[in-house]
Amino acid sequence: MTDDRQAMFSQRYASGETPWDSGITPPEIMELLAELPPGRALDLGCGTGTTLRELLRHGWQADGVDFVDQALELARAKVGEFPGDACGLFQCDVTRLDDNPELRGEYDLIIDIGCGHCIGAEQMPSYARSIAARLAAGGVFMLYASHPRPESTVGWSPKQVERVFGAKLELRWEQRGDDIAIGAPSSWYRLGKRA
Repeated sequence: MTDDRQAMFSQRYASGETPWDSGITPPEIMELLAELPPGRALDLGCGTGTTLRELLRHGWQADGVDFVDQALELARAKVGEFPGDACGLFQCDVTRLDDNPELRGEYDLIIDIGCGHCIGAEQMPSYARSIAARLAAGGVFMLYASHPRPESTVGWSPKQVERVFGAKLELRWEQRGDDIAIGAPSSWYRLGKRA
């Protein structure tokens, strides 16, 4: 992601203007956690750690990645009661996961709740390759993205998601809806590694 985007998110966290931080783990993730046995999880753009905390509560080893210091500080406080070896928090760009040797390697579950859809089209292919490389065989990639709209630079269309992730990951489920916080159509996607 660009330094401009990082500066903008840092400023939003500093001012407390974070409408995306509901403090609630989405029901789509809760349903997934009820279905899957615990393993290793990676939360991309983990923000203040709400979903990370839920993963830990369900017995997962979970790592969170974000590029905003303030968000990671809040996440550390939110997951502080869990053993240190169960959770890692790392400041890095989600388009450059390979630059972080501290990540656990392969993950059984990778979650992106509105992080990737802020990435420009030119970075989408490397982002998708990086996720595919980190996802274990039989693993699940759960992605939430708003659809593009004229007044915003944020959003991925379902066709973009299929085109960019489809070479390495198979779309297994999609649920379309509306993001009432931003007034835009959105989708949840469940993808798995191709054999």
